[in-house]
Amino acid sequence: MDKNLFLAVALSILIYLGWFGLMNRLYPAPAAPAKQSSAIEAVESPASVAPAPTPYAAPESKSAFQGDGLAGAFPYTVGKVELKVQAYGAAIASYRYPGPLGAVELVSTAKPGFFATWPELEFKAAPGPGLVFTAAHPSGASIRKEYSFDPASNLHTLRVEVSNPTRKPLALEPWTVSVGPGLGTVQNELKENADQWRAGLLRPPPQGKTQPVLEEHPTKEDGRWNEQPFRWTGVDNRYFLAALVPAEADFARAWTGSESVSEKLRAPLARAEARALTLAPGQARVYEVPFYFGPKGYTHLSGLGLGFEKSVQFGWFDQIGRFALKVLFRLQRYTHNYGWSIIILTLILQVLMFPLTYKQMKSAAIMKKIQPELAKVQQKFAKDPQRLNQEMMELYRKHGANPLGGCLPILVQMPVFVALFNALRNAWELHGAPWIFWVKDLSAHDPFYVLPLVMGGIMFLQSKMNPVQMADPVQSKMFQYMPVIFTFMFLNFPAGLVLYWLTNSVLGFLTQLALKSRWE
Repeated sequence: MDKNLFLAVALSILIYLGWFGLMNRLYPAPAAPAKQSSAIEAVESPASVAPAPTPYAAPESKSAFQGDGLAGAFPYTVGKVELKVQAYGAAIASYRYPGPLGAVELVSTAKPGFFATWPELEFKAAPGPGLVFTAAHPSGASIRKEYSFDPASNLHTLRVEVSNPTRKPLALEPWTVSVGPGLGTVQNELKENADQWRAGLLRPPPQGKTQPVLEEHPTKEDGRWNEQPFRWTGVDNRYFLAALVPAEADFARAWTGSESVSEKLRAPLARAEARALTLAPGQARVYEVPFYFGPKGYTHLSGLGLGFEKSVQFGWFDQIGRFALKVLFRLQRYTHNYGWSIIILTLILQVLMFPLTYKQMKSAAIMKKIQPELAKVQQKFAKDPQRLNQEMMELYRKHGANPLGGCLPILVQMPVFVALFNALRNAWELHGAPWIFWVKDLSAHDPFYVLPLVMGGIMFLQSKMNPVQMADPVQSKMFQYMPVIFTFMFLNFPAGLVLYWLTNSVLGFLTQLALKSRWE
């Protein structure tokens, strides 16, 4: 193998490593347009009623907030979810979601709590069934806030009713519903959670486009108001999403940004702001705000038709990742096991790429065969690089060799590999999905490192069965250590991804054994 081939292989490896360094920070592709919900309209009162009202401006939420959000909170159980609603703002201060590996606390910071409205006001729990809370507004208005939960879909509803029990018109300044700050996650993701936090909103398709756009807001940037129409706004991390779907007729704009939750940590926060409100005597206005609070299962979110699936990240090769995930879900219906589904998917991919694999092995066999002639040419024209290249190319043409033929299958598999990495890391459906024996979670690394070690052993056998002949001993040593390098790289990769690459290696090894006698 000449230096040009070595450089080509080295370049492909560098690209491979570079992609891995970036793939967790890449943006997903647009998804299908979402549908907009509308609020319940109140009965309009005649314009001729009484004198002009005096607007009431709400004070800053932090100035009136008391405690850590959990003291005196009202506990509830909805299905398998355990939650607590604090008095100030009638906000959710704790929400323990029943994950496959145990309950997950989704409220990372209980101050002011999730879905807070008028957080400076102290709400009281109304008697009777349901999660209903009431408060008296300083302007004289009465506020009734009700949570309706749907545990099957995790798409719930917040119903806010503002009424005027007085004999004079009342005016309220714009009020907000907030989501955040931050968002909890599963135990094995806690160390990376702050790096995965995002605040954002989904905009309708730009002019001339058909796909909506997810606009993200990094936690390090200052917050900003978004005056343009939006479909939903919220915060998310790798596995969970908390989002509001306010009606455009009732909510004028959204704020996305972050706030400090400790001296060194800022957490994402999103707010939807309702339009200013004027109520005639005896008039009431009702707002219904759908909100999602739960895991980011791609197929489940897609079925809701609101564009929530845009929050699931697949990186550069998002279309490949989405397609691969859909194939895995279909296979799982028959196998009832994502591990076997990954193996079957790998078999399908190997069959589709067999022509490239065949060319790779053929090229490697020819290159091995002409090594003695190649060494003579390199020795003869060592002092004349231009003539050396000419003679080497002539030798390649004579024997039908392609020095880069061994790199092509690797480069073709890179998009699939990166797409599967993102799919296995970010799809909630694979979280806690077992395979066999000790592999209890395909989205986490192999706890005993059996899969990566076996994979490294197979790669080592392949390299010994078909060793790369190189004139430079340093380069030769580097290629000998490649199985070791790959093994260490894969130690902490998701077990499902290692299973995919291990299956690839086993199939490649068996194919190499079957064709070895033919090439020899």
